[in-house]
Amino acid sequence: MQQGVLYSVTRDISEQIKLEEEQQAVTNELYENEEKLRLILENLSEGVIVANSDQKIVLVNNMANEFFGIEQDDEISANIINHFEIYYPDEKTIFPSQNLPMERALKGESTDDIDIVLLDPATKEKKRILISGRPLVDQNEKVVAVVLTIKDISKYKQLEEELKETESKYRQLIGFKKGGDTVI
Repeated sequence: MQQGVLYSVTRDISEQIKLEEEQQAVTNELYENEEKLRLILENLSEGVIVANSDQKIVLVNNMANEFFGIEQDDEISANIINHFEIYYPDEKTIFPSQNLPMERALKGESTDDIDIVLLDPATKEKKRILISGRPLVDQNEKVVAVVLTIKDISKYKQLEEELKETESKYRQLIGFKKGGDTVI
């Protein structure tokens, strides 16, 4: 009888050890995948913000922190109007907050490259950005989180304007009118 009990205890311990090893392997794999995701996010040239359905920040990459000028993730609000005044590219017309990608994604709508100008009220610095939003939905089609990406295109737009000015100057120098006809 003792031998049967000993075999049963040994088998139970072996099964327990095997189960613990399997759990450790799963935990290690999850950690490795999380680390890979973190490395990918930190090496993107776009800012990435993930917020839950209550607009609480879940994840922010370094580019987003740099964009907002904030180092602490929990100090960033998912609602961008808490940080900036928002305008259409004409820099005069106020952009309606209900049309921002966060608001639209919370309603289940995806947006791509919404072109807006942000004005930092404290520094009066303007940034021209493209902002996109995607809802993350569960199996019941309920929005559980939102992913925002932010691309600062200020430098590109500045270079574009400078190129237009230079082109206009050279056209005038070589005798082109505004309509594209040469002056004789």
